[in-house]
Amino acid sequence: MRKLCVLFGVVATSLLASGPIALADQPPAKTFVAVLSADEEVPTCVPATGAARGVAILRVADAAAGTIDYEVVANNLPGDVTAAHIHVAPKGVAGPIVQPLALEPGAENGVVGRGTFTNGPLLAAIQAAPDNYYVNVHSNICASGVIRGQLGDHGPLNN
Repeated sequence: MRKLCVLFGVVATSLLASGPIALADQPPAKTFVAVLSADEEVPTCVPATGAARGVAILRVADAAAGTIDYEVVANNLPGDVTAAHIHVAPKGVAGPIVQPLALEPGAENGVVGRGTFTNGPLLAAIQAAPDNYYVNVHSNICASGVIRGQLGDHGPLNN
């Protein structure tokens, strides 16, 4: 027992002496994910049920140019899918569109949108504060949006 306490003391002293861990030196994230649900949409889409769900995945294709590849998946939305966008606003607040996301023609479930866009200032802003941005999907029944999710840094840093 005494050896264990001495070992613990040596390890703890080493960690404290090494100083703070530098997290700010990490490279910018290259993948962002938004988990979309009807509960997160503002204002709430009354015809949407808890089954209305989706995900948006944004991957940095060319950081220098600000090019992003994306895919939007949605299921169980009321009505026909009419639009998908990236907006700027914190959770619980409706915000302006900052980037439209092209839809797959006629897609209503599964992959409803995919494509590529180039927007260097937006990429830099998302990398700096991904939780300040959200993705949502709209339908003809819920024109202001059916499902929504904040972008968060959920991806690998170096892929």
